[in-house]
Amino acid sequence: MQHTADYLTFGQWRYLRTIGQLQPLSATAEPEVLTLEPRLHKLLNFFLDHRDLVVSREQILSGVWGEGLGSDESLTRAIAALRRALQDSRVEPTYIATLSKKGYCWLAPVAEIDLPPVIESAVSTTSDSKADLLSTQKAIENWHHTKQNKLKRIRYIWFSTLLLLLFSLGFALLLSKMNEKATLPRYLQVTPVSALDGKEQSPLLSNDHSLLLFQHQLPNSTSWRWVVQQFPSMQSTHDEQSYQWLSQPHWLNSEQIIFRAQQGQDCAFWRQKVKHGFSAAVPLFSCHQFSAAGQAITMDGLYWLDLDPATGQTQLWLWQEDSSQRLLMQFPAQWRGISHLIARDKKAYALAQTGYSYSALLELDLTDLNWRVITEFDFSANQLAWWGEHDLLVNKSAQQLQVLSLRTGNSRLFGEMTFNLAESSVWQQSLLAVYPAQAVTDIRQLQWQEHTSQFVTAPFAESNRSEFLLQAHHDEYYFVSDRSGLPQIWRSQGQNTQQISQFKTQRTIQQLLWFNDQLLLLIDRQLFAFTEQSTELVAFTDKLPGSERFIVCDNTLYWTSFDQRGWALNRLEQGKPEVLLRDIVNVECGPGQSLVLQQQDSLYLKQWQQGQTISLPVQMNWRSTAASAWVATDTGLYWLSGSGTVLHYYQWTSQQQQQWPLPQVAQALIAGHDGTLFVQQFRAQDTDIVWLHPEPVE
Repeated sequence: MQHTADYLTFGQWRYLRTIGQLQPLSATAEPEVLTLEPRLHKLLNFFLDHRDLVVSREQILSGVWGEGLGSDESLTRAIAALRRALQDSRVEPTYIATLSKKGYCWLAPVAEIDLPPVIESAVSTTSDSKADLLSTQKAIENWHHTKQNKLKRIRYIWFSTLLLLLFSLGFALLLSKMNEKATLPRYLQVTPVSALDGKEQSPLLSNDHSLLLFQHQLPNSTSWRWVVQQFPSMQSTHDEQSYQWLSQPHWLNSEQIIFRAQQGQDCAFWRQKVKHGFSAAVPLFSCHQFSAAGQAITMDGLYWLDLDPATGQTQLWLWQEDSSQRLLMQFPAQWRGISHLIARDKKAYALAQTGYSYSALLELDLTDLNWRVITEFDFSANQLAWWGEHDLLVNKSAQQLQVLSLRTGNSRLFGEMTFNLAESSVWQQSLLAVYPAQAVTDIRQLQWQEHTSQFVTAPFAESNRSEFLLQAHHDEYYFVSDRSGLPQIWRSQGQNTQQISQFKTQRTIQQLLWFNDQLLLLIDRQLFAFTEQSTELVAFTDKLPGSERFIVCDNTLYWTSFDQRGWALNRLEQGKPEVLLRDIVNVECGPGQSLVLQQQDSLYLKQWQQGQTISLPVQMNWRSTAASAWVATDTGLYWLSGSGTVLHYYQWTSQQQQQWPLPQVAQALIAGHDGTLFVQQFRAQDTDIVWLHPEPVE
């Protein structure tokens, strides 16, 4: 029912619907008038026009916000605000009733008033003289005149305030952008801080900048230890205690650090005095999972990220020196993991791994533990640090760094000198980092030695550059190598290995596939066909947003993807993408034209064939197992565990499992011809702690 009158009454209220003003019916000579904000004004009018009717949330969103513009959260907040304005109760409503799974309904009777109200005192109800009528009419005219003048003054004040705010905001943004551009340094030289033999990582400056603490691993060693280097003498001292894994350290006070360490199967946090000589480390409390960059310290205590042992989901914990550790929250299951936690005051930031090759920057309010996504990355971001008070140092691409403004969202890029850095932090606009970040990768063949009953590795195609993404086809092998400069496609057959591509620009190749007798390259979520006769790549598919890992089984192309509805398994059907199954994070070829599936919420692999699914006695957590860390052959399934140090095998026919230690840490598994197995692994390579100082200002 549409109301045409300007003035309405309902319950304890008198309402001027044209401008959204509420006035209590029991008002005195100086009535208190409440003017609703525009959204609540429109919402109340909608309810009054649909009184005694049940209206759904969709109808309200469409009628008040417009088609496709509102959200359930905004509607819920608006309903709650309108109830507060009307002094209504959700439990015992007088005006707006909530009907479960149906919507809302207006309850109070509504009456129309033709004339505006006139406040009278001691007026005789029996007097109907002409003078009284004239007096009443004059009061009405005065009330209208006063109200119009008041509205004009309000509009003028609001308009002036709005102009002032817009001018101030524009001026502040202009100053902010000018300041951002002016303060972005240019780096021209990389200077080593320490050049110890072996690997160096996780640098931490003392608050007085008198020393640098970092981790060191000796050549041919698998353990890490702490090293302190004094400034300016550059004298270094190492701790006698060593660990299997060490996390980034944090200053607990001016002399002590706190860190997380892994020893065998045990994960624990430790406290240690490192200034003026090392003291013995003291264990504080245990943890479920080691994380190199999953802790941050503030005045409130130590915040750290850990994994739920039952589900593998990431949790946020707090430890304070005068109390035990406390679980604060658990992050949503949609993320593979959360890492690189930093915190300041009551805000924390972290990197969320959406899938195997997607990530997002999160902001977390440590007061109410609400979080939001600031930005998303089309790659696995792995660096996060503070840059001043309101900016973050974070990845822009797999190699390039950026400074991201938390106030404006603007991004500033660094030059090529910052490529291939890891664990970057900032001190007076100088970068302290680990170089190089990307280790060289080799492809090696696994060979079984009967006399020792263990696996050894043999070279496949050796060079002094990286080889990766091996793909077998008949009696030939195809792989990507940097040995000629840019990443190029190479072919190996017997003793003959040759380059078959001539790319002129840098291409980030993510996968190689053979499908329908074509070599396909996955570049930026799109498949391209490669032929030796042409220097140009031909698009085989459109770009497939959210796509992850591709595989060809029985001449059918499958791939997993992630979108707002979650994970899915897709296939190419008559040249078009088709969703086959939901909740699938990874897939491999199984025996007898079947597929082996990995699900988000299950630790057990599934075998799927023609719509039938059975569980396999193989446990594999997708949150801790890389997409390329398991592979199927004609005889069984192989997978890696123990951070790539243990090889497992499940035989299709006997359903028996075996496991063996590997001679070196493996990064990925690749199936070759006739059951041969290859591993992709990092080559032993020294890393250094380096300074990047800004170019002097002229």
